[in-house]
Amino acid sequence: MSSPSPYEILGVPRTATFEEIKVAYRKAARASHPDLGGSADEFKDVQQAFQTLSDDRSRSSFDRSFQSPGQAPRAGASARQYDEKLRTSPQQPKAQLATEYVPRLDDDSFNLLDRAHSVQRSHGEPRKRGLFNSRSRLTREAQTISMLSKNVLNVLPAARLVNGLQAPGGGHYDHVLTAGYRMAIVNTMTLPEGYYAFDGNVLRHGNKMTQPPALNITGMQRAFMQMNVVAFTLVLSSQGNPHEPVIEYHRRADPTLASTPNVLNAAGLIRELKLFLGSGPSPNIVDRSVLARVLGGMY
Repeated sequence: MSSPSPYEILGVPRTATFEEIKVAYRKAARASHPDLGGSADEFKDVQQAFQTLSDDRSRSSFDRSFQSPGQAPRAGASARQYDEKLRTSPQQPKAQLATEYVPRLDDDSFNLLDRAHSVQRSHGEPRKRGLFNSRSRLTREAQTISMLSKNVLNVLPAARLVNGLQAPGGGHYDHVLTAGYRMAIVNTMTLPEGYYAFDGNVLRHGNKMTQPPALNITGMQRAFMQMNVVAFTLVLSSQGNPHEPVIEYHRRADPTLASTPNVLNAAGLIRELKLFLGSGPSPNIVDRSVLARVLGGMY
């Protein structure tokens, strides 16, 4: 039995436009994503099908040898709900593999991102937003970049860090990390050392209450349907201690639920990022198309 064609894998006719292919690809990517019930092999087939049909030369070459297709499956027919919560079963980072670039670095037909930017691990730096400069924010973001570079990028060779993005629909993201087909968005804040209880909405320290900054990732998830996008709020200590402040979740504040943000101190964030990014499907892959689009959102 012959293997399905790229058109069959994405569930589009041979006459499909690039926009139709792109929409079908996002649906199929979500349906086949290992985090959402698919398999690594299915997900890889979807990625390869999109690479073939999204490039004019490779699509024309395939069309010249195209055989009559069978009944094309409906792309995304088995996709789960977009906002489904992360799996709660324990996960362990996968063993490190050689970094793989998709498309390959020697693929001359791919011109969205050059080799130098593809292999660069950290992009951008803290910048001013408008007329007024916040020195404390710039210091906080610089501290976070240094921490992530030393403790995450050095552990996950395929991880890429982009700093300072315009959020879809308005607002800003301090930092975005990608590895394979997972994306972590990190915003930061600073609090005095001490014990804080988090109820899923506010941090309580004695009689004082502090609300973490809002971090809406809906637009980012819709823009990158093939990615598993998760938001984190990093709470830095004013004294630089990675284990402070101490943050304890209330029993009903489960950070694996979509309605509850991940609010962590520096030590907790490093641990969770390595687990989240390192245990995803193909954590050794640098998706150059995704990285190019994220870089395009830098302010």
